[in-house]
Amino acid sequence: MSLEKDENDFSNHVKKVTLKMIAKEAGVSISCVTRCVNESGYVSEEKRQKVYAVMEKLNYIPNQQAKFLRGGQSKLIGHIHLSTDENILFVKIAATIERKSYERGYKTISYALEEGNKIQMLNEMMNDLLSYGVDGIIVNAGGEKNIIQEVGRKANSISVPVVMIERPADVYEIEKILIDNEEGSYVAVKRLHDNGHKNIAYLGVVQNAPVERERFRGYVQAMMNIHPEYYESHSHFVEEYTVENGYLKTLEIFKEMKKEEYPTAVFAASDILAAGVYRAFLEMGIRIPDQISVVGYDDTIAKFLSPPLSTMQLPVEEIAAAAVETLIKKAEGKERCTGNRTMKIGPVFVERSSIKNIKDE
Repeated sequence: MSLEKDENDFSNHVKKVTLKMIAKEAGVSISCVTRCVNESGYVSEEKRQKVYAVMEKLNYIPNQQAKFLRGGQSKLIGHIHLSTDENILFVKIAATIERKSYERGYKTISYALEEGNKIQMLNEMMNDLLSYGVDGIIVNAGGEKNIIQEVGRKANSISVPVVMIERPADVYEIEKILIDNEEGSYVAVKRLHDNGHKNIAYLGVVQNAPVERERFRGYVQAMMNIHPEYYESHSHFVEEYTVENGYLKTLEIFKEMKKEEYPTAVFAASDILAAGVYRAFLEMGIRIPDQISVVGYDDTIAKFLSPPLSTMQLPVEEIAAAAVETLIKKAEGKERCTGNRTMKIGPVFVERSSIKNIKDE
């Protein structure tokens, strides 16, 4: 028997299963089966179990799309995020959103914005998700201002709720679940100071987007209380979060300094940049943490570096859970407030092996 015939037989078998057949087999009315399938209306536990047993026996799969067309919920959540080769944060958040949605009885349809005409891609993706009848859409647009503005414009023209996550967004009238990056950087620098460090250099990305400005601002706020004169001449920036940029910038910075001028610690605004710092120090013969301490940010690859990197762990679980919960409440009409809010969740410091305590030196 061919595979094609098997598939046709299965398809025909599924098509032949009707509510009437299930009702007859279970010894109940068709309306009783309908209530069980739609999970609405009262059905005694005994009858419900009979119906479910027959549905399983006959391999009956409820038509969720038909349920949506009848005015119900599709139990689908759309998720649009940036595609990136180096920063796995977006992938971690996407996977967590999928898991949190599943725990609440929802499925997730995810799209990644690739390089190219992202405005066009975004509109096509959102239209595609709407055609599937999603109950809401979660968007992680990164720091790209034109994408953020387009999401805001689109959100005001569609009938399902939209939640933006992770990166600060200069857009209003939309629900946002964001990371408190300023507090995260402040805590990271404070931890270095608690270990006796005052000469703390900064390595981050140019401040073209709110997230970069927040991370640098947290560093500055901490340094104002630790060593106000130091940060102005020891703040360094690259164009993108890449290992290569972190590596090349670190070589450039340290080759211009005498050893006695070296900072005692470096705060890198992402683990990816910190990995570049590690590589540069290895080539230069600078030992971590014996000769210099390093702290990263985001906890994406920190535990895989040698020595394991102390870093700020981004609240991926909390962001995903809050986004899914917010979206479902709005989709199910359980959120009485018609306005939109911005929720900020702070990162948590994870101590590993890249900081040396120099208080007594």
